Amino acid sequence: MLNNINLGFAVEAYVKQTFGELELGEGYECRNDTPEIPNSTRLYWRRNEAEPTEEQLETALHLHNWEEVRKHRDVLLAATDFYALSDVTMSDDMATYRQALRDLPESVENSEDVVWPEKP
Repeated sequence: MLNNINLGFAVEAYVKQTFGELELGEGYECRNDTPEIPNSTRLYWRRNEAEPTEEQLETALHLHNWEEVRKHRDVLLAATDFYALSDVTMSDDMATYRQALRDLPESVENSEDVVWPEKP
């Protein structure tokens, strides 16, 4: 079951992946009408399309998390791209670091279990 924080992220991820970024915030709202009760945030769906199931929301959140992992990985790789130039000698440690980044996300099953390699 999605908690209060993840529900909002999951709904946004679902809408973005299903309908496009321009539809974010259109026809739905996540609201906690009773803040004193933990995990009482509800989805109010006013779109013409069928309300997403919990499974659809969890899948969308999972895909979104992997997108974030890939974005971060790409930033880290880009920061070390100059080591890959033909006139720069890349150390073995740097080559290992860059390979570990390229192996993400295939080397990890769950996006929340990613352990980022240390830059040499």
